[in-house]
Amino acid sequence: MNKSLLAEAGGIDWNQVWNSVLGWLKTEGLRIFLALLILWVCFKITNFVFKRIGLRLDKKRADKTLSKVIVSIGRKVVKVFLLLMFISYIGVDTSSIVATIAASAVAVGLALQGALSNLAAGVLIICLRPFRLGDYIECAGASGTVEDIGLFQTRLVTPDNKVIIVPNSSAISSNVTNYSLKKIRRVDMVFSIAYENDFRKAKYLIEREIDKTQLTVPEKPVFVNIKEHNTSSIDIVVRAWVKSPDYWDFYWMMMESVKLAFDKNGITIPYSQMDVHIKDDAKLPNPVEEDDEFVMAEIEKYHKKRDAIYENRKNRIMAEKEDEEFQEKKKDPIKYLAKKTKAEIEKKKATQNKKKEKITEEKK
Repeated sequence: MNKSLLAEAGGIDWNQVWNSVLGWLKTEGLRIFLALLILWVCFKITNFVFKRIGLRLDKKRADKTLSKVIVSIGRKVVKVFLLLMFISYIGVDTSSIVATIAASAVAVGLALQGALSNLAAGVLIICLRPFRLGDYIECAGASGTVEDIGLFQTRLVTPDNKVIIVPNSSAISSNVTNYSLKKIRRVDMVFSIAYENDFRKAKYLIEREIDKTQLTVPEKPVFVNIKEHNTSSIDIVVRAWVKSPDYWDFYWMMMESVKLAFDKNGITIPYSQMDVHIKDDAKLPNPVEEDDEFVMAEIEKYHKKRDAIYENRKNRIMAEKEDEEFQEKKKDPIKYLAKKTKAEIEKKKATQNKKKEKITEEKK
């Protein structure tokens, strides 16, 4: 049976089908394959380029929030543009696709008004920047360190490592307390002593322990005074300014060191009670026995913790100084070089003067 008879009989000419498929693979198929390959390569290049942009922004010490959002949105926009180019290249009319996307966007927008309000709030947060990545904030009834700021939600991490997701609309519409925005913070504490104790001695002990911490800001004076004559105690208020990262270190050190100083010097901390007793001014609380093995172990532990705090503070101050020098050098290299040269000359002069004074003292 020949091909004409096969066609008249309603059969399929598989040779013709195979030739048609082969012809399509050699023309349109090869074209689509090359377009897909180019699209894949362009996606890889886009990821690489925006990754380099992110690293470059980090190296320039740009704002982490803005740099992260810019890189994320930029990468997605470029990929969508490349995808539309691919669709147009293979012969599909993109105008109908754009119209479909626009109609879908309107329908989705009506259905997801809350999500769009979160999107608008996310844009406002990125532009106004009431908080940034790494800040410790309190908003919408939640508090924690800002780990991520997205277009729809903000992710907080609590001190006990729980993750709280806050919708951006709630974050922007509520009061936001940013504990990390300012470089220094005031620590407020209240210490209560008995009426029988000398409040001047207690004030002296508190001020001495504050000086021992070496964490207060020298430019801001420390305030220690009587706050209130309470029903069963004299309340002494302490207001000290420290750098924001040192807030809790200072607070916990003072709570422990003041208690030890009060115990050692006979200052009692009263508590609510109903006692009937005979007052004896000569009798004071037993002083702390510092030769006790448990007390010595606790003191050693306290000293180690304090040394670690000082080391961390020293490293942070060095990092802040390097960052300030970097920004100053970036802003005006000539002025920075002149300032550095002047500082080195003054340092050499001071060293020479010390040597001369030492030689003079030895001659005497």
